[in-house]
Amino acid sequence: MATGASPGSDQAGKWLTVGVGSLALTVYILTLAPGLTFEHSGSDGGDLITAAWTLGVPHPPGYPLYTLLAWLFTRLPVGTIAYRVNLLSAVCAAGAVALVCRTAQMLLPREPHRLALSASAALTLAFSSLLWSQAVISEVYALLTLLAALVLWLVIHWRNGGRDHDLWLAGLTLGLGMGNHLTLAFVAPAIVILLWPQRRRWFRARTLLPAIGLFLAGLSIYVYLPLAAAHRPPVNWGDPRTWKGFLWVISGEQYQAFVFGLKPDEFLPRLGNWALLLGNQFGWWGLLLALIGIGWWWRRDRLFVAFAFAWMLPLGIYAFFYDTGDSYVYLLPAVMLLALFWGEGARYLLHLARHLRPVWQRTVLVVILLLPLASLALHWKGNDLSRDWQAHAYAFQALESADPGSLIVVRGDRSTFSLWYGLYAEGLRPDVTVVNGPMLAFIWYRNHIRHLYPDLILEEPTGSQQVTWDDLVRDLIVSNYARQPIYAADPKEPWEEWFEFTKEEDDPLYRVQPKPRWEQQP
Repeated sequence: MATGASPGSDQAGKWLTVGVGSLALTVYILTLAPGLTFEHSGSDGGDLITAAWTLGVPHPPGYPLYTLLAWLFTRLPVGTIAYRVNLLSAVCAAGAVALVCRTAQMLLPREPHRLALSASAALTLAFSSLLWSQAVISEVYALLTLLAALVLWLVIHWRNGGRDHDLWLAGLTLGLGMGNHLTLAFVAPAIVILLWPQRRRWFRARTLLPAIGLFLAGLSIYVYLPLAAAHRPPVNWGDPRTWKGFLWVISGEQYQAFVFGLKPDEFLPRLGNWALLLGNQFGWWGLLLALIGIGWWWRRDRLFVAFAFAWMLPLGIYAFFYDTGDSYVYLLPAVMLLALFWGEGARYLLHLARHLRPVWQRTVLVVILLLPLASLALHWKGNDLSRDWQAHAYAFQALESADPGSLIVVRGDRSTFSLWYGLYAEGLRPDVTVVNGPMLAFIWYRNHIRHLYPDLILEEPTGSQQVTWDDLVRDLIVSNYARQPIYAADPKEPWEEWFEFTKEEDDPLYRVQPKPRWEQQP
């Protein structure tokens, strides 16, 4: 456990923390996406940005904390609306980097190069491919990393002799953090393990009860969802004004089939992909240094290593078996912890270099300090989205190409969320109606569409025969074909039985025309 520091050393550490965070923020801003983007698994961005701009309810579990913070950033007088929310991610990621720098200063032994090593460890995290990728787009994971780093800093500060308010604030941060991403809950049992030897300090009413109370206060941010739904915003997943709708949203019922849903034949491919992913974070040399750091740290503080694994392993198992293509992003808190172990591994190399000549000791130190710059160079091209206008242009071109008063039927997340962004955030083409086909399977969505577009003909299914959402799309198009032009953004092959799809080579939308036998059938 670290000992007290001199005032001068602590002041230097604070300025170093500010400098490291500022450097990370500068890099993120230079590579920030200027508008809406599909890159880095960011296809949900249009949904999140539009919900923030309209104070609506994005996809489950509703992300109330992110939505409210993003709403504040949408009011900044700079760039596009999407750019402003991208900027939120950059600020959150840079804040996480600064907190990791400060935490490393508390965790690393007070040796001559402690501050330099803490800065290098934080910059190693800053320029890791995963955090950087999320720092330049609109997604919830940079905020997740910031909140994870804040919980870690507060707990370590309390462990190193801090006051009870550190744990109270940790409880509040954990509650608020679960209002951003529920996977932050994996840190709770790990904290109990870390602080168990000091349980006489915290396992008492005056410490524990305020922490629990503030945790619940933070978690109460989910009250935002029914309050937002009450004004019937254009993005209103689940319509959580009712208790049933509220539980549907916060429980993520729509996605529960993905939990431990990975098929056995996909285990090995994902294992291989994740091995490459981890090797790519700091470079393979950096991963090796982190693994060395785990072993070296175990010699002096086994409890912290146990804490780290108690956090990383359940999180990693959950993310591994979660059957979506972007679940690897859940690993960001684990990458944060590996960056701290990287710092310990670098300290081990300096320890070995003590037996070398002074010139070689200095050489080893310089190489260690330059390693984050190697990650910077290695990952710049892959994370630089400063010229990426593709998704932004798609939204504008698709809406502008539609005839007046058109109905656009969409299917995939990319087409849906980008058109929502153009329509409801940027205010393009208010005469155009956008309906997501698969979401017609939900009663709440059909009711939402009727409220949003009262002139649209959308019949409720009748009879005992099972109706698919494809059938609902067919009936929607046939019922409205004579009243307005109809387009499809991403039609699926079975629809060709009912409709003809035509488009010009550069046109982003398909014009839809029912085949003769469907023209008169409701």
